[in-house]
Amino acid sequence: MTKKFIIGSTTALLLSGVASADFINFDGIVSTNSQGNTVVQMYGVYDNSDAVALNVFNADIGTPSGFIHNDVQVAAGGTWNPTASLDIPGFSDSSNDSYVSIGYGVGAEAATNGTALDPGFGTGIGGTIPVNAGWFNGNPVNEQNVSGFAGGVNGVSGFAVMIGQFVFSGDLFVFSAEMAANEGAGTDVNFGSGFFEIPAPGALALVGLAGLVARRRRD
Repeated sequence: MTKKFIIGSTTALLLSGVASADFINFDGIVSTNSQGNTVVQMYGVYDNSDAVALNVFNADIGTPSGFIHNDVQVAAGGTWNPTASLDIPGFSDSSNDSYVSIGYGVGAEAATNGTALDPGFGTGIGGTIPVNAGWFNGNPVNEQNVSGFAGGVNGVSGFAVMIGQFVFSGDLFVFSAEMAANEGAGTDVNFGSGFFEIPAPGALALVGLAGLVARRRRD
């Protein structure tokens, strides 16, 4: 579902308007890493290759076991800030780390990751994300363009940008959020909302994530 409206959230860069690059939905690539944990690489998918990702906001993301961090701040509880998601043998491993991002990489690219956490994220430390928190491209000069996407669990094809990696034990996960993009500096901003979950709808209500399921169905 795509919608266009004025919000006061995450970054002052965002203004309402109409853009031709419409948001389709969120979709995830799901795998199991070498530690046996479930890894969901989440993407925001658009119908136009001109879309430039700006931010994710009003997030409501959860898993019963909590998210796993394996970054350079793991002694403090681990951080969602992707600049800490480095690959240091015996110390930190980006393949087993949860982080958020707006199109930037981690590991060898972590130091140049321009993603910033909005104030609703608090310290950015820990195995959960505060409800209604978000993250944004903190370096607008470096535009985060979408690229071809063949579809993940939802089978949504189009053009996408990676917006985070979520690592956890088990196979229950829900992701609900809104996203903003434009088509480059000076163009109007498009807002869209979407939902992603594993496994099938209904099972989540049995494990304490019913609030997210109910909110999704009301929307």
